[in-house]
Amino acid sequence: MIRKATLADAAAIASVHVESWKTTYVGIVPATYLETLSLEEKQALWEKVLSQSDHSVFVVQENERVVGFVSGGSNRMTDGPTAKYDGELYAIYLLKEAQGKGLGHQLVQTLVSDLKQKGIHSMVVWVLADNPSRHFYERLGGEKIAEEEVEIGGKALWEWCYGWQDIKTMKS
Repeated sequence: MIRKATLADAAAIASVHVESWKTTYVGIVPATYLETLSLEEKQALWEKVLSQSDHSVFVVQENERVVGFVSGGSNRMTDGPTAKYDGELYAIYLLKEAQGKGLGHQLVQTLVSDLKQKGIHSMVVWVLADNPSRHFYERLGGEKIAEEEVEIGGKALWEWCYGWQDIKTMKS
């Protein structure tokens, strides 16, 4: 079941966020950084996000347990090749055991429907180039439009930006 997230979901979203990072980014992000991820810090972050009206956040549940989430809204970039896109998928994470069931597609489609209702017609997402899940965005029809170097835990990594000029054409 997918539904709009509420403030009461902050702890569950934080748990999925931290656990997903620890399973997805092993061997990509330094282990010392992954070990420092804090549920309390992520919960405070999600409480703040869920208190703002400019973010769209949805959760997916299995057996009444939150196993994934997606968040998005207006594009945060104001210059460069990605600035012409009006929307952005900020984050999408699923627990490892919830992956491969089509839940990611369902979360993205729910976010896209919400963004369209808000007058957003194009979208970007930034993803670590070494993240094997980046192919998910390619299967959805995202085109690589930019890249930039970022630093996480003292390690230089590349992020790729995928874009959809018209989210109505996104593959399902």
